[in-house]
Amino acid sequence: MFEQRLGKLQKNFVANKIDALVVSSAVNVQYLTGYSNFSRFEREAYLLVTETNAFLFTDGRYIEAVQKIPPKGIRAFLRTELYKKIKTSKAKSIGVEQNFTFAELKKFKRETGKKFVLVERIVESLRSVKDSEEIKNIKLACRLTDKCHSNVLKNIRMNVTEKEVAWKIEKFLKENGGELAFEPIVAFGPNSAIPHHQTSDKRIAKSDELVLLDFGAKVNGYCSDMTRTLLTKNSSDRAKKVYRAVFETQKRAIDYLGTGSDLEAKAVAKVANDYIVSKGFKEIPHGLGHGIGLEVHEEPRLSPKSKDKLVRGNVFTIEPGIYIPGFSGVRIEDDFILGNNLERLTKSPQELQLLNF
Repeated sequence: MFEQRLGKLQKNFVANKIDALVVSSAVNVQYLTGYSNFSRFEREAYLLVTETNAFLFTDGRYIEAVQKIPPKGIRAFLRTELYKKIKTSKAKSIGVEQNFTFAELKKFKRETGKKFVLVERIVESLRSVKDSEEIKNIKLACRLTDKCHSNVLKNIRMNVTEKEVAWKIEKFLKENGGELAFEPIVAFGPNSAIPHHQTSDKRIAKSDELVLLDFGAKVNGYCSDMTRTLLTKNSSDRAKKVYRAVFETQKRAIDYLGTGSDLEAKAVAKVANDYIVSKGFKEIPHGLGHGIGLEVHEEPRLSPKSKDKLVRGNVFTIEPGIYIPGFSGVRIEDDFILGNNLERLTKSPQELQLLNF
């Protein structure tokens, strides 16, 4: 599996006019080697991929572990060997990823005397098409997310706080073999009008009409991402109208995706936005969706400005939303895989649900 991924990456070198690539993203290193313990916030490893070989460089904390993990074709060395390997390689033009810092670039040039060029997100592009093992893990994450949703509904009661509900989500996922894909968003009443609300100590009140839950599980390194908006018994006709508009918007995007393959991502976003505007609401203030996999947000991007095409093997969200400041917001989000048909992976009920408390 990892050898195939490296082979596909190396085949992209000619199109990108490079002879080698320095992979500095910890997630991309994980994708190409299978080793997942490097920090995503610190630079703890580099993977040098040439036209014929791959070398993983890290420090003494990890060297014993990585020497046992990498698949055939990847050799592990201490980081002190990095510049020497690059300097003695036959590569004339070496690509660097977009997370590479200016300081790193200066040092690499100074230490090796080689030419380095910034490349498009070629590893991320490979990651956007999932193989069977990846799909299996994403489906496991989606199933756990659905189970968690059913469980959390039992814990939403009068006077509970947003943070208490978020903790119930985290606790359930970890007790059932997963972990958080990201920090849950729990938003009561007017807080749901903030798309990325920071979960707070607010207690649910009788005046709150909507409850928004946005969370996902991670299983074997792969993520899910689902949002449900629930209505309270005190919900007004206005809240129900907003919900139905979002529900229908998602349905129209799904129906459009069923019309063919190789569709432009921005065209799907246009279908959704055109419908929402036709119902008297503003365009969705965020993308209609995003890819999911080793990260909860990755390629492809379903937005009005996206240049991506949707192809078989893409796994992505569809998440239309309407947000009315001072009132409330509604978002419905599900995970899908594009194969011969479009398959919904998160299966929690989407229809309008009333909380009974």
